[in-house]
Amino acid sequence: MVKVKLCGMTNIEDCEKAIELGADYVGFVFYDRSKRCISPERARSITERINGRIKKVGVFVDGTDDEIRATMDFCGLDFCQLYRRSTIEKSITAFRIKDRLVEAVPPRGFILLDSYSAGFGGSGKSFDFRLLEGEPFLDRSFIAGGIDGENVLEVLRLRPYGVDLVSSVEAYPGKKDHDKMAAFMEKVRQRESASFARYS
Repeated sequence: MVKVKLCGMTNIEDCEKAIELGADYVGFVFYDRSKRCISPERARSITERINGRIKKVGVFVDGTDDEIRATMDFCGLDFCQLYRRSTIEKSITAFRIKDRLVEAVPPRGFILLDSYSAGFGGSGKSFDFRLLEGEPFLDRSFIAGGIDGENVLEVLRLRPYGVDLVSSVEAYPGKKDHDKMAAFMEKVRQRESASFARYS
């Protein structure tokens, strides 16, 4: 069953809704140029209340590995998401795609495949998902970049490990729309149920 990661979380209400709907990961952005940036102190006040009920990911653009580890420990995070290679064991390496994947993918560990934008994440823009056809790393990949209820079936056809979304389920940057979250989760689970019935 594909995993769902809802990123750009800034408040407990959205995280609780994600848990209620059956999401697998929530993400917190620690990048001060992001509209969805959250402080470590605020993130910790949320993660303490959801610990053990959902996986928690910190998204980092700046900082050394030691600084990121310290934030992970302080906030009780399960994974970090980075736009570079790292020595941190529980990391998700993010790649930004224009018209092709130009960087070599590490031989193991989670990766995230996102559309290229001037900033980092949450642009709402898609890339050509067909570029990933047949890639051997899809079973450990989160696919991101403008994923919503209209194109998620195209993404699920690739059978990735997970999908990652931000802006398509927001009321505005940093605040989720719970109706959009519910509609998306229902569409994903219905698609998976249909696939399971077809192949069982």
